[in-house]
Amino acid sequence: MITLKTRRRLPALACAVWLLASGLSGAPGPMLTLAILPCTDVEATFRKFYPLVEHIRKATGITVTLVVPATIEELEASLKNAYVDVVLQDPHTYERLSGLFDKTTLLWVVAPDGTTSQSGVVVVRADSGITELSQLHGRRVLFGPRTSTAKWVAAKRLFEASGLSVDRDIKATNGGCCEDIAFAVSLRSVDAGVICDHFLAGHESKQRDLGVDRRTLRVIARTAPFPTRVLAARHGAPRDAVAVLERALLRLDASIPGDAPVLSPTEILKFRRVAETEYLRLVEPRSTKPVR
Repeated sequence: MITLKTRRRLPALACAVWLLASGLSGAPGPMLTLAILPCTDVEATFRKFYPLVEHIRKATGITVTLVVPATIEELEASLKNAYVDVVLQDPHTYERLSGLFDKTTLLWVVAPDGTTSQSGVVVVRADSGITELSQLHGRRVLFGPRTSTAKWVAAKRLFEASGLSVDRDIKATNGGCCEDIAFAVSLRSVDAGVICDHFLAGHESKQRDLGVDRRTLRVIARTAPFPTRVLAARHGAPRDAVAVLERALLRLDASIPGDAPVLSPTEILKFRRVAETEYLRLVEPRSTKPVR
């Protein structure tokens, strides 16, 4: 049974929430609240992660509530108030809020191509005549959500390193997933967009479904690489339930036919454990001091 959970339990979290209930009679089993960042399309998040959370429920008896915070500040408040237990997040979010997480619970996302790094790429129409960032002065550029490392944090640094102020020199807007941004560029709704490199590398069928011809897009710049997302539990989260969740996630591998329907929609190959020192060492330059 799937029901829409009200926001009363999460007053500080401006997000949509689904309670993926077990539908079984009797006393409820363990429950965890999982926040997913970055994302702007709540419906798409539900579609992508429903097979995974349903698998967790069936395999472990844990009921998972999905939440999609609109900002890092909302996520921070929810963690401090124990409204969220586990977070799947980009590296700059973890770096900023690292003091709120149990460092023994980190699981690193392995991307579908087997790597643990990500970059943002700036794309334009191939017939636009634009070949470098400097030509975007005064033009419309669509970035991803501000909770995205690849499509906002790293991209903003890339533009500024090239002498373009995101605030003054270009017409910047935020919002949208890679599909939306690529489509907007293809339709000439914007002059350029920032998308994840994995989207161009491994989503040919999705691009065709959207009517986006890869050949109409040109990559003119690439951000510095950052690690892929990391999953972490907050200090004080239900320890037994978190441990069961971790074991269930570590057993999954999208390269195994039986696991592919569970993980492939999330664009995750598998999870692996990682020490915080190893993970943060790859997040440079450091963006802010961690919250304690």
